[in-house]
Amino acid sequence: MASTHFLCSNHILPPSCNSFRSSHLCSIRPYGSSSFGLKSQFRRAPSIRATVSDSNTSRKQIEIVYDRDERINKVADEVDKEAPLSRLTLFSPCKINVFLRITNKREDGYHDLASLFHVISLGDIIKFSLSPSNSKDRLSTTVSGVPLDDKNLIIKALNLYRKKTGSDKFFWIHLDKRVPTGAGLGGGSSNAATALWAANQFNGCLATEEELQEWSSEIGSDIPFFFSQGSAYCTGRGEVVQSIPPPVPMDTPMVLIKPQQACSTAEVYKRLRLDQTSKVDPLTLLDKISRDGILQDVCINDLETPAFEVLPSLKRLKQRVSAASRGQYDAVFMSGSGSTIVGIGSPDPPQFVYDDDEYKDVFLSEANFLTREANQWYREPASTSPSSLQPEFSPSV
Repeated sequence: MASTHFLCSNHILPPSCNSFRSSHLCSIRPYGSSSFGLKSQFRRAPSIRATVSDSNTSRKQIEIVYDRDERINKVADEVDKEAPLSRLTLFSPCKINVFLRITNKREDGYHDLASLFHVISLGDIIKFSLSPSNSKDRLSTTVSGVPLDDKNLIIKALNLYRKKTGSDKFFWIHLDKRVPTGAGLGGGSSNAATALWAANQFNGCLATEEELQEWSSEIGSDIPFFFSQGSAYCTGRGEVVQSIPPPVPMDTPMVLIKPQQACSTAEVYKRLRLDQTSKVDPLTLLDKISRDGILQDVCINDLETPAFEVLPSLKRLKQRVSAASRGQYDAVFMSGSGSTIVGIGSPDPPQFVYDDDEYKDVFLSEANFLTREANQWYREPASTSPSSLQPEFSPSV
């Protein structure tokens, strides 16, 4: 719990002690996250400590604690005492594309794809609380650069839920962002799916999971996948989701390496040339993974070539990871439209990412595959610990 502490002597303060010397004040240490992110009064309180002594009396100290988190909890408790739920904290995991085939360009300008999507153990933490406002959601986050208005998929998802169900509930949302943006990991899509799940819980499950999945395709092609059990063969724009049993062991280790630069999905698709894509039947790839596991020859991503044109340094990173692994990884590939390189088979990055100044700012995280139980949302594994040296992932104050 964040709290503010004042330490002072008991008995009567002499007149000379009516003002505190600056030397008696501890430095203020702001925290990187807020409880619900509502302006300054709802941020975690720094610790302020002052000591006053009286030379004529024995020195005794009294601790006075003002707990702001407790204040927020009391406010939330008063929001709606009749509600079945007032606060909810959920894990919002990301995904990788074990393979990604682009099979056709559609008349509407989108592309048809065929891909094995799988949820992994890296994810964000999202806190939801019922808002006393009946007109607006409030979103805060731990990182800069994330939109806090209706451009954010979380807010879009909540607006979509109210539109579909007629719900009048609004929320305070705090996003502890751990998944890098522009990474090809579907972090924003997962946030949207998690928000839809949360809104449904707050409203007594007015919608079925199938309805949530169907509705979610209106705001993003990757969002429906997260309503699978965690492993799915996806076609169409990605919104046609066929849940499948996990084709590989859940404890298969992997490492994620994302450079500071991101790939523009629109720019990657703009450079895509269908005549240069793989011709392998995606169902053949799925069958081989089910029989033999994840090996290099099945990890085909048709978006790698255009992504490497957009970001040549990403091609060099993949080549260096592959060359340095010396059998450490069973497969090395790019996820989604980039810019994350995935190494399957080991949680450890190659040594050069530590030694070479070119990679001093990369995002690194180990991960495993993850699924969820029926009628339950994804749960954060106890051992996930993403690390990042990127300034964009430094906690905002």
